[in-house]
Amino acid sequence: MSKLNGRIYLFTFLVLLIAGFALSAGCTGSSGADKTPAATAAPTAEETTAATPEETAVKTPQPTPVSGEEKASLSGKGDVNASVELAGGVHLLTFTQDKADKSEIAVRTEKDYIGLTNLYNEKVADKSMKDGKYYWTQAFMLEEDAVADVEVYADSEWTLDFSFPQMINGIVPQTFTGAGNKATPFFQINEGDYNISIKADNNQLIEVHLMDYYGNPVMVDNAEMPLAYHEGAYDNVVTVKITESCNYLMNVICDGEWTVSIEEA
Repeated sequence: MSKLNGRIYLFTFLVLLIAGFALSAGCTGSSGADKTPAATAAPTAEETTAATPEETAVKTPQPTPVSGEEKASLSGKGDVNASVELAGGVHLLTFTQDKADKSEIAVRTEKDYIGLTNLYNEKVADKSMKDGKYYWTQAFMLEEDAVADVEVYADSEWTLDFSFPQMINGIVPQTFTGAGNKATPFFQINEGDYNISIKADNNQLIEVHLMDYYGNPVMVDNAEMPLAYHEGAYDNVVTVKITESCNYLMNVICDGEWTVSIEEA
């Protein structure tokens, strides 16, 4: 073999060897079929918390606080109109005032109107105080995110807060007491029949309305249950059928003092 042919063969061998390395390097990645499946996130401790032994139904998921925003607040003296950005869903309205005077609040959006009035009977007004001021609460629901027009009618200095209702890790039976308008915390009520005992004294009116954590009222024949409206003192038991296991609260509208209890029928 001539020296020239030997050099050509050696050169050709080196070229083929380099090409082989290049092809090998381009194939080191895995194909789609060989990819390892993405890891599934492990549930947090909160998600795996077991229900207490007394509970006979799986608890409903915890509601998400109103879009996660921080509590919205207004303050003023006398009559005020303002705009507040609120998320869709359930809200707790807390109104605090210096004097035990009548107060009225209206919340308006394109789809919703909520009108609330609070009165205090002089005999029981001091039972609705916190940090030296009079206060009342009510829960309500907005269908969607909105910039709400808020109207406040009051005589003294006041503060208006919007937040998410309190939740308690409780089931039936439950008893709540108070004076003036108040919303109870959310608590678990399983499907079934329940007796709701309502007692009101030193009052002109009393209403008690069940609301689930989606903001839906419990209705029978277009009347909010367990008590749509009653004038004067009240002491009675109302049986209510709950058709869906869920977290519920009760909005109590009363100018006097009241006690509401719920137990299985």
